[in-house]
Amino acid sequence: MDRISDLPDGIVIRILSFLSIDEAASTSVLSKRWRDMFAFTPHLHLSLTKPRKFLPFVDHRRYFMDFVDRVLAVSGNSAIKSFTLKCRLGVGSAHTNRWICNVLNRGVLDLHLDAKAHDPLIFEVFACKTLVKLKLTRFEIPMLPVNASLPALKIISLHFVKFYNLDAFEKLISACPLLEELIMIYIAWELWKCSHIFSCPTLKRLTIGCIGFSVELGSMSFDNPNLVYLEYSDFVQLRYPVVNLDSLVEAKLGLTMKEGGPDNCDPSNLITGLRNVEILNLLCPETVEIYGIFHEAMPVFANLLHLTITSEVDFCSSVSSLPSLLKKAPNLHTLVIKGFLRHDNPVSDCECFLGCSRLSSCPVKVLEITEYEGSIKELDQMKRFLEELSCLELVKVCAPAKDDKEKLRLSTDLLMLCRASSKCEIKVEFS
Repeated sequence: MDRISDLPDGIVIRILSFLSIDEAASTSVLSKRWRDMFAFTPHLHLSLTKPRKFLPFVDHRRYFMDFVDRVLAVSGNSAIKSFTLKCRLGVGSAHTNRWICNVLNRGVLDLHLDAKAHDPLIFEVFACKTLVKLKLTRFEIPMLPVNASLPALKIISLHFVKFYNLDAFEKLISACPLLEELIMIYIAWELWKCSHIFSCPTLKRLTIGCIGFSVELGSMSFDNPNLVYLEYSDFVQLRYPVVNLDSLVEAKLGLTMKEGGPDNCDPSNLITGLRNVEILNLLCPETVEIYGIFHEAMPVFANLLHLTITSEVDFCSSVSSLPSLLKKAPNLHTLVIKGFLRHDNPVSDCECFLGCSRLSSCPVKVLEITEYEGSIKELDQMKRFLEELSCLELVKVCAPAKDDKEKLRLSTDLLMLCRASSKCEIKVEFS
């Protein structure tokens, strides 16, 4: 017996909402009752990013436009909670604007728009009273309307978005009185002023990825007193005049010096502004090096409990600047090393952070190594970790292994090492 057909429409629509739009639409062949039911799901995710295999000789754009028109026409004025529209093959702004306006008038809460290229975005988006989450990809924002107001918006995600001027961006942020999270990846700016400030008293999470990758370096300020999470990857700017991040709990930094750039870049104020973090992730060796270069400006990270660093092929050169940071972290509990322990020089001659100074007073209790291959030099490096970190209680090692014989060798070598701490336990996981 078909029990689903006897269910009320609301429950059937709820079930269909867990399927992709194509899967839900395919149920229309079951019966007349099911023909249009998929269109009433509160979560519509429509995508035209690549030709459909089941329509090799059909105009895919025409099929997609007819399909979207049908879905929105059949569903009438039913509420839409989330709406995704991806049109990377291009269908024309006249069609996309009509669809967007239709959805905005239905009280949409979550809107994700992905255009073919840098299409201009219609003003109606910036005056929607119901939007809680907005994600824009590959759009141009030349200006904002005078009545720009997004009173319910809490999350904005901008990917490959082009602003014609900084005023448009600042007006967008000021139009969101409840904004809590801002994500910006590869943002392009016209008439770049080489001076910008991210200021928002309500903001709690901020992600910046490669802003200003094609412009001259300038100054950047962070005036976000309630921010708890910061992810920032970019070239180091000339100055960071204002850094107000007193509530910050977690920071992920991927900072590098611009090749051929000026020698007077100074991130000291930014480093100082991170003094209250509890979780710090240095995403690349260049960022670790920057901390070493500006060690004199480095504050005491009294709250820092969890530190992650990334190592490349030569472990010693990747972390050679780490001692200055470890000395400023008196309460560090967990140290994670992502990458390799391999290095070119003999361990006895290396200048990595274990070779620079004795770390018997280092408070680290948990050490995690993510890519351990078990070479002689790596084993020697692990030996020094275990002999010098006297507070260790747990060492977690992730290692690749071809077979059981290799697993046994790696595990045995590690478990046979002497340890400064009698409490130290070694756990090996294989990938």
